[in-house]
Amino acid sequence: MPNLHKWRNRLFGNDLFGKTQFRFTLQYSLLLSLLLFLFIAIVYTLLYILIWNDQEQRLNKLLDKEIHALQGPLYAEVLNKKFDKPGERAFELSGDQAFYYIIDTLGNTVTGTEIQKELRAQVFDLIRTGALSASALEKIELQTYDEPLPHLRKANDRQQRILYMVGSRLLYRDGQLVGTLYAGKNVDFQKHLLQWLPAVLLGVTLLFQTLVVWLSWLMSRQAMIPIRQAYMRQQQFVTDASHELRTPLSVLLASIEALRIEDVPANDSFEQRVLEGIKDEVQRMIRLTGNLLLLARKDSGQAMLHNAWFDLAGVAVQTADRMSLLAAEKQIRLVLEAPDELRVCLDQEKIVQLLVILLENAIKYTTAGGSVKLIVAHKYAPPKGKFVLEVRDTGVGIPEEELPRIFDRFYRVDKSRSRQMGGHGLGLAIAKHIVEECGGTILVESRPGEGSVFKVEMADMLSPSER
Repeated sequence: MPNLHKWRNRLFGNDLFGKTQFRFTLQYSLLLSLLLFLFIAIVYTLLYILIWNDQEQRLNKLLDKEIHALQGPLYAEVLNKKFDKPGERAFELSGDQAFYYIIDTLGNTVTGTEIQKELRAQVFDLIRTGALSASALEKIELQTYDEPLPHLRKANDRQQRILYMVGSRLLYRDGQLVGTLYAGKNVDFQKHLLQWLPAVLLGVTLLFQTLVVWLSWLMSRQAMIPIRQAYMRQQQFVTDASHELRTPLSVLLASIEALRIEDVPANDSFEQRVLEGIKDEVQRMIRLTGNLLLLARKDSGQAMLHNAWFDLAGVAVQTADRMSLLAAEKQIRLVLEAPDELRVCLDQEKIVQLLVILLENAIKYTTAGGSVKLIVAHKYAPPKGKFVLEVRDTGVGIPEEELPRIFDRFYRVDKSRSRQMGGHGLGLAIAKHIVEECGGTILVESRPGEGSVFKVEMADMLSPSER
């Protein structure tokens, strides 16, 4: 038992994920093993039925063929002793026929032969005792020798018991019962095949069991990947959120303490600076907690859209006007390209938030003298339409290796610079959430030093008047 724990710890680890993966592997192994054994049992059962059904059909076909021949002129030839000469037989012996006998109603043998002479006495004993049914096929074991051909027996000839399938047919002539035909075939090979087949299937099962365990381990490892990633994201989320919340709270506490210590006139510049600092940090906390609440609702499935028809072009103009003040402070030119009117049915508040996030992000990472362009357009390709939002900037750009992660929560390409700019790393994560919630897609193209392009597409949102 200690060796099992050591092996488990080495292969899966001793942490929570390792133990969970071990349980998954065990569950997958048991499930796949059960399915494998069930499959083997079904295969064996089907083979068993098919093999014996095939032998029964062969023997029945043989009996029907021979009884049909006896109902014709062949029976008269048998009665005239035509087939009593050595080497002459009414029916030939083959792999499907080891013996045949025609017994009249008085129990006398009309004709018959066998592949081994030892069979005759044993079959006749079974006929006399009524062990052979006249209406069904029977499987019986008879004592024979290894050598099937008639030859002079020797003392060292080895005897064995062979399984035969025996059947019978009643013989009628002119409506009168005149005898019974008995015929049998060797089915010992089929018996041994069905005896060895479970062992072979069990061996194959044990061989595949190793493959099952390996596949179970792979499946459990793949199943643990999203769990590990979700757990790590949650851990990072909690850590970063705690840090982000602790910093403004510390500043707020220090500012309050400073107000308590300093006894200055109400119009003093120091008091004004402290109050402004408190105001900024409180606003920062409100934005952060609002973003956290939005993402928390998304994770819990509580987020809801309040769709209504509104003019997207007009909303874009108003949003651009608001953001132009921020752009002017950094000496950045903000340009809007939009149609006169573009009516869509969406959650207006969410769309405004999306525009603010994208524009604020573009302005934040664009240096003085640069430009940010907001493009609002609609495309219509019957029977569906879509509208496009694009935000282009001439900012610092994003390295190619960082592009897949920019929509992750609390992720920043340059963490130190982002903190100085007052960012939390939640904006783009929220933007992606809004786009996906509205059934759209968001893509980004960027090169360091050349700027970035964020492109949003949403389908089937145009009003009937625009189509």
